[in-house]
Amino acid sequence: MMMMMMMDQSFFGVRAWPTPVWKPMSHFMIGGAITFYLVNKMQNAMLKSPEYAKDPRNPHAARKH
Repeated sequence: MMMMMMMDQSFFGVRAWPTPVWKPMSHFMIGGAITFYLVNKMQNAMLKSPEYAKDPRNPHAARKH
């Protein structure tokens, strides 16, 4: 009986604790998403600038022709 109680409380000897994940990590996840969005927006703006518009490596220039 004691062995069955111990098996119910642990998984490979590690007890499952209700660890919060979203609350402490939410700031980093939201910050990462905002950073990804802003870098993508800046990259697209640079690719459309006249300086890089005629560059053959520019994916936007390849679609126009």
